[in-house]
Amino acid sequence: MSKKDPIKNIRQLLSDSSSYTREEIEDAVDEVLKMKYFINENREMLIRRIEELYTIRQDEFGTILKEDENDPWLNEKRADINFENGFWGRYREYLEIEKNYAPDVINKLDRITDSILDNFFDPSLKATINKKGLVVGQVQSGKTANYTGLICKAADAGFGLIIVLAGIHNNLRSQTQIRIDESFLGFDTQHTRAFDQRSIQIGVGDPYFGAPIVAHSLTSSIEKGDFTQGAANALGLNFNTSEPIVAVIKKNPHVLRRIHQWLAAQANEDSEFGRIIRNKSLLLIDDEADNASINISNDPERQSSINGWITQILNLFGKNAYVGYTATPFANIFIPLDDQNLFPRNFIKNIPAPSNYIGPEKVFGFSPLEEDETSNTVLPIINKINDYRDFVPDRHKRDDQKPSSLPQSLKKAIRCFIITCAIRRLRGQTEVHNSMLIHVSRFVLWQDHISELVSNQFIYYRRGIDQNDAAILNEFKSTFDLDENGYKSFVTVSQQILDSELKNLDSQIQIHQWSEVLQHLNAAASRIVVKSIHGGSGEALDYFDHKNGLSVIAIGGNKLSRGLTLEGLSVSYYLRASRMYDTLMQMGRWFGYRGGYVDLCRLFTSRELNEWFCHITQASEELREEFDYMTDVAGSTPEQYALKVRTHPGVLQISATNKMRSAITVQISWAGRLVESYEFKKDVSVIDNNFGNTQKFIATLPSNFIAKPNAFVWYDIPADQVINFFEGIQSLENLKKAEPRKLIQFISAQIRNGELTDWRIALMSKPNAKNNSNFEVCGNKVSIGQWKRTEDDKNSNEQIYYLRKSHIISPSDEFIDFTDEEYERAMHLTNLHRKKPGQAMYPNGQVVRNELRDPQKPLMIIYLLDPEESIDPKKPLPKGTNPFVGYAISFPKSNFNAPVSYAVNEELLDKFDIVEEDFEDYGDDEN
Repeated sequence: MSKKDPIKNIRQLLSDSSSYTREEIEDAVDEVLKMKYFINENREMLIRRIEELYTIRQDEFGTILKEDENDPWLNEKRADINFENGFWGRYREYLEIEKNYAPDVINKLDRITDSILDNFFDPSLKATINKKGLVVGQVQSGKTANYTGLICKAADAGFGLIIVLAGIHNNLRSQTQIRIDESFLGFDTQHTRAFDQRSIQIGVGDPYFGAPIVAHSLTSSIEKGDFTQGAANALGLNFNTSEPIVAVIKKNPHVLRRIHQWLAAQANEDSEFGRIIRNKSLLLIDDEADNASINISNDPERQSSINGWITQILNLFGKNAYVGYTATPFANIFIPLDDQNLFPRNFIKNIPAPSNYIGPEKVFGFSPLEEDETSNTVLPIINKINDYRDFVPDRHKRDDQKPSSLPQSLKKAIRCFIITCAIRRLRGQTEVHNSMLIHVSRFVLWQDHISELVSNQFIYYRRGIDQNDAAILNEFKSTFDLDENGYKSFVTVSQQILDSELKNLDSQIQIHQWSEVLQHLNAAASRIVVKSIHGGSGEALDYFDHKNGLSVIAIGGNKLSRGLTLEGLSVSYYLRASRMYDTLMQMGRWFGYRGGYVDLCRLFTSRELNEWFCHITQASEELREEFDYMTDVAGSTPEQYALKVRTHPGVLQISATNKMRSAITVQISWAGRLVESYEFKKDVSVIDNNFGNTQKFIATLPSNFIAKPNAFVWYDIPADQVINFFEGIQSLENLKKAEPRKLIQFISAQIRNGELTDWRIALMSKPNAKNNSNFEVCGNKVSIGQWKRTEDDKNSNEQIYYLRKSHIISPSDEFIDFTDEEYERAMHLTNLHRKKPGQAMYPNGQVVRNELRDPQKPLMIIYLLDPEESIDPKKPLPKGTNPFVGYAISFPKSNFNAPVSYAVNEELLDKFDIVEEDFEDYGDDEN
């Protein structure tokens, strides 16, 4: 048993089940508290932590499968494969005992890795076969743990060679190798370090997890431990061994070429296939798969260099399986569907994140709010900053004048990090990693300069704490317990979370006294180091070498980007508004698991960046919903889902930022989708124009309407009247999917197919509203109640009113036009599709749009939004300002594939500060 961690000891006493009674947990806790190491532990806190662990749940994964190529084999062969005493069995136990994974999460991992393996092929087959798939998970949600489980099972089943493509930087490749060492190999491939520590066995190699199992690695975890032919040959390894071989390599054309040449030398000549390896099955795992498929070189000869080498490596093997892992459903958007490419033709799987995952919906919020509902689901941890423009201007150049001091917001962020480290110590989290990330420029010169400024500021704070300087300690006290200028103190944030449903995320959230925190401030500050992380700095985030915890403030650019896990990341300071896609994916470093300190995390960022992250994350959420719906529809294929992805309006927001130079145009379809306006100009002339335009439109509608308690509903309104309405609407000139000009193009194209011809219009009217507007309905004056839609303080400013959660619609409004019979049918179908327990509260939009709405009869819902109730009262609009006009459209599915084409250059490129770069330099910082 572990001498250090009481939780591990308690779990070992509990039998292998995923649920326990309170009494059983109490008995196990009491047994552990008898041990001398744990006499001083808090009994109630231990019980709460164990209960928390056993209440973590993960929804079932979904699969879209090409059925006619699927040949299930695993259940038939399972008895012949020794999973329990093999790589998988010890990995499972390692996750439970060492990594403290929740039982339900381990069980779901077991099931999805079985499913992926079953969608491949039996590696003992005497055949020529290849399979390709894609696994989509959330950012930082445990994709590495997932594919490590797949590696273990594939090795147990007989896959002889496993190649992991791990990012485009040495530090990420090295980090991935360490995880493979710990979780699959069981030994440290960095032999000098292993020798220094007098033990080569690590992770699953600990004798506790059973007798050693032999596997070989062609690569090592040292920074330059990528594949070379010399190192591979020096191993003296017989390639034809029956023991599994693994290689963790960078996604780099030179490395891929080297391993291809080495493997080709192991191949035999075949009259039909050329040089081929038949005695080994290959599993190739492509981590961050969308990064491999982005071609941004302007040289057509090199456009597919990485894809080309991957394909050539796969083709060397008679039996090969490729699976990509990514966090964005936009992955592989423009990959051709032919077999010589990496399109996941056999399956796509979606892994839901466990209930304790801190993702975009808990940071930004993306589910529609019911009327007047206050948010009970969003963590109050974002600090919108606006004092950075003199520090790091948005479009600064390498040789611009560099700042001489830090902005107040960054000083505050540094104080937050020191306080967070102190509170974690106060909570007993002493031997843990703590990280702060500062990401403000891609230029190495700027990173080094800012690193020096940060280091000086940090030393100033550390010395002040050490010397009990009253003024400095008072600054820290204010950061801890004083709310000011939109900043929420530690006391306030912890209290707000405890008062919400989010309190169940973390059993260790509590309010502390400043006097308690102060006792740990010096010990926390004295352990912190400041590091500049880029290719030329020679510094690394070497968490593995700091067994008692590393506390670090990391300043960097793209080196800290994709895939790299910042252990114990609590405070993030992001700007980088120009290179959108890189920065947004980078922002995802923040997401993940924050057990024990969820209330201590902070994200400091600009309004623009926050807004863009909202757009792209919302697009990803919509695609997840479409995916879930398609998993239920018989005959859905990966190709059909790819078409959905490619025509999603979110492509407009992502394609240019991906620098997809080969895609001159993108094609967009709103068929089967809900479109909402959620961003408005605060310009009174625009508000007046849109309000007047709406009054005129309603006045032209016929008398055969239905009056409901909260709406007037018209049926069979000709499409040209709706187009006229949109032509009169002024909106923000940007990339939002509800932009009227784009909608007019789409509607016009569909009318030519005989669809979207007869509209249903709902003018929503709030009962007992605080403010009302006069409308003419069939010649009669009618009072229309204005709605409250709270302004999102993080995305709004003096010019822009941005709706909280990016939604204007209340979930039940999308069915306002339904008869009682139609509504009952919608509820019946919704509950048939429903995967979660219990009955749905209202119909599912995907089901309604795809199965119930007539392709000729879309629904447009119009809302009048009350400026007095919705806008921040500290910055009100002039009294008597007309309401904002917003709309939502429920587009039915189409029987025609009629997307609208947009020229990427025309629509997008002028909106960005795009920097041309070669793929091999992609993500590298610039000097």
